[in-house]
Amino acid sequence: MRGFRDRFGSARGAVNRGTGRVQRAFQQSPPTFRRGAAMLVDAAIVVESFAVALLFRFDGDVREPFWETFWPFALASALLFVLLLRSNGVYQSILRYTGIYQGVRIASATSIATGLLFLADFGTGPEGLGLLDFNMAPLSVVLVGGVLAYLQLVAVRLYPRVFYELSLREIGRRKRTAIVGTGEAGVALAGHIWRTAAAETQIVGFVADSDAPDEVIGKNIEGVPVVGSVDDIESIIAENGVDQVIIATPRASREEIDRIWRTCVRAKAEVKVMPDLGEILSQGTIRLREIQIEDLLGREPIDIDLGAISDYINGRSVLVTGAGGSIGRELSRQISRLGPSSLTLFDRDESGLYYLGQDVRREGYENATLLVGDVTASERLSFIFERYRPELVFHAAAYKHVPMMELQATEAITNNVYGTLNVARMAGAYGAKSFINVSTDKAVNPANVMGATKRLAEMISREMADEFPDTTFASVRFGNVLGSRGSVIPTFRQQIEAGGPVTVTHPEMIRYFMTIPEAVSLILQAGALSTQDAKHRYSTYMLEMGRPVRIMELAQNMIEVMGAPDVHIKFTGLRPGEKLSEELYESKSESQHATNHPMVYRLTSEIDAPTGDDLMEFVSRMLSEARQQEPELAVKSLKHAVPTYSEEILSDEARIDRNSG
Repeated sequence: MRGFRDRFGSARGAVNRGTGRVQRAFQQSPPTFRRGAAMLVDAAIVVESFAVALLFRFDGDVREPFWETFWPFALASALLFVLLLRSNGVYQSILRYTGIYQGVRIASATSIATGLLFLADFGTGPEGLGLLDFNMAPLSVVLVGGVLAYLQLVAVRLYPRVFYELSLREIGRRKRTAIVGTGEAGVALAGHIWRTAAAETQIVGFVADSDAPDEVIGKNIEGVPVVGSVDDIESIIAENGVDQVIIATPRASREEIDRIWRTCVRAKAEVKVMPDLGEILSQGTIRLREIQIEDLLGREPIDIDLGAISDYINGRSVLVTGAGGSIGRELSRQISRLGPSSLTLFDRDESGLYYLGQDVRREGYENATLLVGDVTASERLSFIFERYRPELVFHAAAYKHVPMMELQATEAITNNVYGTLNVARMAGAYGAKSFINVSTDKAVNPANVMGATKRLAEMISREMADEFPDTTFASVRFGNVLGSRGSVIPTFRQQIEAGGPVTVTHPEMIRYFMTIPEAVSLILQAGALSTQDAKHRYSTYMLEMGRPVRIMELAQNMIEVMGAPDVHIKFTGLRPGEKLSEELYESKSESQHATNHPMVYRLTSEIDAPTGDDLMEFVSRMLSEARQQEPELAVKSLKHAVPTYSEEILSDEARIDRNSG
């Protein structure tokens, strides 16, 4: 049966291709010629429609005098119709994309033309039009002729579209594809495939997802059958010879995606994913992608209050520090889409900053200012704040690599602590409306230098809120982000591509994960919330990270996704400063409170920690020790400033490295 379908499709495709050559020749002709030809065809349709209406009125027995007076009327009617169609822009459209909008335009033109003819006819009284010597209700000829003209004018434009789509579906031997999803996304994807990917793709059926009603199975969508549900996907692949399955259900749970993927792997069918709306809008088209480990991590899609974020960003001047980093880059991209009055991007990585500028321009924002510099350079920051007067400041500049910073404590303190103090103080001094400090879950009960410096950065942000009451200060905590430089997924991917082994520190290590776009959207959401909360000049926000993920399971899934069953996992042991699990808030001293967004929580703290002058004295002494390259003294001061910092025991080798650094 499948062979017959293929042979029949090839034969029909040959016929369609022959007809297509004529159509393509017409399409390749000059525009003036095409419009003129279309007008002549429409005029002929109008004349023919009224002639048929006349024949219908007199049961085919039209006397000669009626024919003699009919032709002037018909030609005048044709001219009227063509002029109205032209004024409605009908001749400016591409025929193969004819749709409802074109039908409405034609309906408007034909209705006006028919109405004018009707009024002219009605005004001549019972004796007829004047152009026609009718004695028997010529009004019926005008009305019936107008309806026939409309139907044929629409039909002649629908044929190229129908031919185009049918011919695309029937060309040659292509990859047999099933689309999971019977909603708008799946139907839109099918239409996109028919128009752009027909040479290699043939849609053999839709597969109903778990949210689809049962009665949809067995029905047709755009002439393509719904062949079953996701529970039947293995048999659907076997019975229909499916080569490729495309998941087009934006709201599908990760468990469902995982189940579909594993079933397709067993059935030896390729799996691709339709991107979500945000990706489609940023890319400008639908680009299918291979399934990624991010699709299997068990996180549900997040809902963002775009109105609140847009009101927060639109029309304001914005500064992003650390703009060349993973979080800073995505912050810059998302902010650029929200209409800031100015966007200043600041980083010491000149190459990363240059490429970010190109990214932002591709997003449609042409006026970003790219500034190279260091957050620890007060004079440079003062110049930037004086020149560009940012109203919103997003501070994403920080050292984040835990083992590296454990051995480079003085640099971590200088950059993460002094850098934050510098930017926060400038934001307050120059009257910024909002300062957002990008923090981390490693700041909770920190066990390493990086986490302790980020916790101290939160404390400094709180102090700046007391010093500058006209500026709103906030810190936003979240866990690991997928795909950032140095994060686990790019590392695993490189190791798998190299043939392994994949190195995991401990079989019980767990982490929270979030995609970079998700994290940044929620950072912006938290920023908007902070400006709406007039009661608090400083807030610490925690993002809902979902369920934690075991790193070993993540490695196993990546090996499966990348199709490398021979790659094995090697356990290397915890590195300096690493913990088996991370926390999102200090359960003994912090309380979480709901906000207006279900995935953003506000934290309140009861920790007994230095504040005011005591805190700033610790910070001043610590920075002096860091500048003098005294890591042990600087870390000791860091412990005094952050009481929850409990340093992990370093190996002798690591301690020597720290002392030498």
